[in-house]
Amino acid sequence: MKTKCSRILAPVFMIGGFGFWVSPSDSFPSAHFFQASSPLSKLITDAKAKLREGVNRRDTEACKSARDQFLGAMLETKTNQAGPAYYVALADYRLATFAFISGDTAEAGRMIAEGQQYLERVLASSPDSGESLALYGYLLGLEIALHPDRAMALGAKSARSFGQAEAKEPANPRVHLLKGIYWLYVPEAFGGGPDTALPSLEKAEALFAKENVTDPMKPDWGKDEAFLYLGLVYRAKNDPAKARAMFEKTLAVNPDFGWARSELASLDKK
Repeated sequence: MKTKCSRILAPVFMIGGFGFWVSPSDSFPSAHFFQASSPLSKLITDAKAKLREGVNRRDTEACKSARDQFLGAMLETKTNQAGPAYYVALADYRLATFAFISGDTAEAGRMIAEGQQYLERVLASSPDSGESLALYGYLLGLEIALHPDRAMALGAKSARSFGQAEAKEPANPRVHLLKGIYWLYVPEAFGGGPDTALPSLEKAEALFAKENVTDPMKPDWGKDEAFLYLGLVYRAKNDPAKARAMFEKTLAVNPDFGWARSELASLDKK
């Protein structure tokens, strides 16, 4: 069953691999535990492709299937499960968004809580994983939509997580992407909005241009979304020409990204 929606990532306030061997120069657990030809490596890479397909097609069931495969990888490893745990949390992040969009706040809450728990596993063994800290911070932001009465405490905790993420991995584009998405959807009255989000998204774009992920076990998502969210920022700033350019760049990176095609089509109608 596909989720029909016009957004892949949910607003924060508005709607309420790994190798398990960490070198001094690599804060994200590397893939040395997995051999490139091993069944476990294939399981992870296949699940990553399935999750990407689910996001492209806005397909909840594909995302759930990918999550199940990541969980299977955790069972295969028995120990040193940080790598697959990160990807389970990434799937939870996507599924929480779908649940918010469909109005199923109970399911969204479950996915947010489980995603946080899996990221806590990652950070227990890999405390320098800035990418995991950034995803944890974003999930805390989503939690505010469910518990607005706890907005102050959750917001402060989220800000600390993003701050730690940037300190640990300042050159990781996904750290800045998640921070930019977070601030885009925080109301301007609380310090967020397009102008606040723009610097982080521009930094993410610049860092993605330099990124060259050759290890298939490591995270490589987000370049298309950096362009997409820049397009949304420029659209919000009433600059349709720049918005169009960003949506076109999104599709140049990922021609199958349905959300970008939808945004571009909406500009064509105006």
